[in-house]
Formats: sequence, C-alpha cells, structure tokens
Amino acid sequence: MFKKNDSAQTDDKVINIEAGMQGNLKFTGPVNLRLNGDFEGDLEARGVLIIGEKADVKAKTVKGDTITIAGRVKGDIICSKRLELSSSARVLGNVEAPVLIVNEGAILKGDCQMPFEETKGEVKEKKKE
Repeated sequence: MFKKNDSAQTDDKVINIEAGMQGNLKFTGPVNLRLNGDFEGDLEARGVLIIGEKADVKAKTVKGDTITIAGRVKGDIICSKRLELSSSARVLGNVEAPVLIVNEGAILKGDCQMPFEETKGEVKEKKKE
C-alpha cells in the first residue's frame, strides 16, 4: 500500500500510494506525496503533491504547496505556491493558486482565484476627486 522510494537525497520523504483510501490525510512536515489510486476524504500536504494519471480523488478540499494533477479531482484545490494541470487532468472544483499552469487537453470546471501580495514599489491608482 505504501511504498517508500529511495532518492538521491536522504532528506526527501517520498510516499507513493497506489491503493484506494478513504479518510483525512494531513502531513504537517514537508513530504513528496504521489497518489496513484482512488482517494476519498480531505487531503493536506506540505511539500510536493502529485495526483497521478490513474488517480481519482473526491475531496472537499485538497491543500498543498506545489501540486501537479494528471488524474481526476472532484473538490476544491488550495495551493500556496504552484498548481500544474497535466494534459490528462480532469478537475471539477474551485482552484486557488498564485501560479497556475494548464497544459493543453486539461479540463478545469470551476472558479479560479490567483491571489497576490501588493508590493510597496507597485504603482496604485489614485482616486479622482
């Protein structure tokens, strides 16, 4: 069910889930998580989250730092750094990410928000009086 992959860096924590799962998963420390099976429940992962081409995820929310989706996701996605939808991705839900990459062929049905922080050097429009 869980496979731990060896990597060049011993600090990397890689979890590869190929079986079907239900429940709520929350990783408080950085981890590289790859889902290749069915998952139902809420999912939160710090670090890298990859939803593989064979994955079918049904969640109220999927939260992560860097997320790549190649499979199916039904639920809202909140990403703090970067969200990429591969050409095989099928997403039904609202998306929030500062960086969004949608490859040709990907399907996204939902609202998209791309939050940003205003910088001090940014020119602001003045109100006309």
